Amino acid sequence: MVKNELEKIWDLPSKLPYKKRVEELQKIFTNDNQSNKVEFRNNGKSVLYPNSSKYNHYFSDGLYVREMFIHGGYFGFTVIHNTANPLFVMKGTMWCTSEDGVQELVAPTFVLSEPGTKRICYFPKDSVVVTVHPNPDGLTDLDEVEKEFFSVTWEEYGDDVKEKVWQMVEHKEYYKK
Repeated sequence: MVKNELEKIWDLPSKLPYKKRVEELQKIFTNDNQSNKVEFRNNGKSVLYPNSSKYNHYFSDGLYVREMFIHGGYFGFTVIHNTANPLFVMKGTMWCTSEDGVQELVAPTFVLSEPGTKRICYFPKDSVVVTVHPNPDGLTDLDEVEKEFFSVTWEEYGDDVKEKVWQMVEHKEYYKK
């Protein structure tokens, strides 16, 4: 099996823990700004919405939904998620890193993001990804939303890595023996 670009760089020898490994790879890619044409917003201090992607933002009582249309061939790093939220791949394929290595997410599917999640992502073809975030304060200003739900640096996020927050409860009606 031929490895994609994300799998190749993730397989490079490293004894660093996950968080430090992602940050080290991000430094390598952003320091080589000329060849990779890395985009920044506010000198890397704000959430980036890459020019190669399109975003829609939806707000409802208690929810914020972010819809991303990503062009094939896109490679990038996510922000740090401050809260738990689901990520749905609605169309296409998303390769992303996790504590367990590189995983392929083929639409339609979803993963559950824990607080403190930061990923390296590769999209081999045009894809649509949707994230859903709790929004109990009813924020609609994107600058405020970004401050509440995302961190750009680990210093901003803080050291208190939260425990796993998701739990699955089987619907007994459908799991009868």
